[in-house]
Amino acid sequence: MRETQVRADGCCLLRIKYKKDMLVRTSIIDVERKPRQCPVCKSSVVDLIYGTGDMTEPEFLFEYRREGIMGGDNIPCRPPIWACSCGCKRFRKVNPNETDAPVKVKMLKDIKRKPLTLINFTSKLASLAVERGRREIINHYLVEVTTEYGEKEKLIITAVNGNDAEAEAWVIVANQRIGLEGSQCVEFQRPYGINDDFADAFDCTILICGQYTNDEWKSIN
Repeated sequence: MRETQVRADGCCLLRIKYKKDMLVRTSIIDVERKPRQCPVCKSSVVDLIYGTGDMTEPEFLFEYRREGIMGGDNIPCRPPIWACSCGCKRFRKVNPNETDAPVKVKMLKDIKRKPLTLINFTSKLASLAVERGRREIINHYLVEVTTEYGEKEKLIITAVNGNDAEAEAWVIVANQRIGLEGSQCVEFQRPYGINDDFADAFDCTILICGQYTNDEWKSIN
C-alpha cells in the first residue's frame, strides 16, 4: 500500500513538473480568462494590440497613454489576445472544454487615446534643478496649447517658470510624438502653476524628462 502511494505521489509530481516545463517552453498559453499575472515571469498581463505595424511598446505608451504589447499586422487564425508585460508569454482564450473561445482582437485603429494629463513632462531646466538640489525653483504648470490644425491639448509640465513650461510645450508638439496632427503651437493659454495635490488629482503615471547642458543651466543660476 505504501509503495503504491509513493508511486502515485511520484506520478503527480512528474505531471506538475511536466506542466511547468510546458509553460516555460511554449510561447502561447491557453487560458479561460485573463490572468492577473504571468505564471512564468510574474509580470502583469496586458492587452495584445494588432494592426500596429512597426510601432514599439514605448511609442504606444507615449502616444496612447496605455499599456499594451504590439502584435504586428499579421493576425493568427487562433489569435492570442493578452500578453505578459515583459512580452515572454501570450495568452489565448479557450472554453472549459479547451476549444477555442470566440474573441474579438483589439486593433490599434480602435484604441482611444487617454488624456495627455496622464503624462508629467519635465523640462530640461527642471531636471537639472532637481539634480543640483534646487527644488525650490521648480513648479508644476498646466499648459493649454492649440496647433495649426485647431487641435487643443492640455499638458502638465514641471518647469522652473512659465516661460520654461511654454518652451517645453513647443518642443513636445514639434516632435509629433503625442498623437497630434499639427507640429506648431499657434496659441497658448498662459501657463499657470498648480500645486502637488492638484497635479496628483490628474493621476500622472508617466514621467517624461529632459536634460540641458551645463551652459543652459546657467540661465537659471
